[in-house]
Amino acid sequence: MPYLHLIDEAIGLLNTEIRLIEWRIKYPEQLRQHTDKQALSPLFLADKTTLINIMEMVSGLFLSKDIVYQNGKPAYLVDLSKAFEWLFNIRIGDCYQKHEDVIKRKPGKLTGFLNGLVELIKKEHDKKGYR
Repeated sequence: MPYLHLIDEAIGLLNTEIRLIEWRIKYPEQLRQHTDKQALSPLFLADKTTLINIMEMVSGLFLSKDIVYQNGKPAYLVDLSKAFEWLFNIRIGDCYQKHEDVIKRKPGKLTGFLNGLVELIKKEHDKKGYR
């Protein structure tokens, strides 16, 4: 008998979904306005930048636990990945697998992109004459 209650609940959910689809067909303009509110980021990756390079940054920030939610808890890997996806108009895909791909790289290539960023900052520091 408890199964009948679950079946009734499932039928109710399906009916609600069908109604939403009918409304989207009948009133496309009103429902589209709600979904289009988040603006696209104006930033894109240069052709030479790979997703694994971006994932180095995402993984580093995730492991540092320096990015937090309003409640002070460290951000989840998936939320950091989604933020970078929006920021650079990219699709990272399976962020957990890409994170693991970063972590399991050979020691000499583990943080190649981040090391390059460090070198760029050092060069700019030297070029401006800071000591």
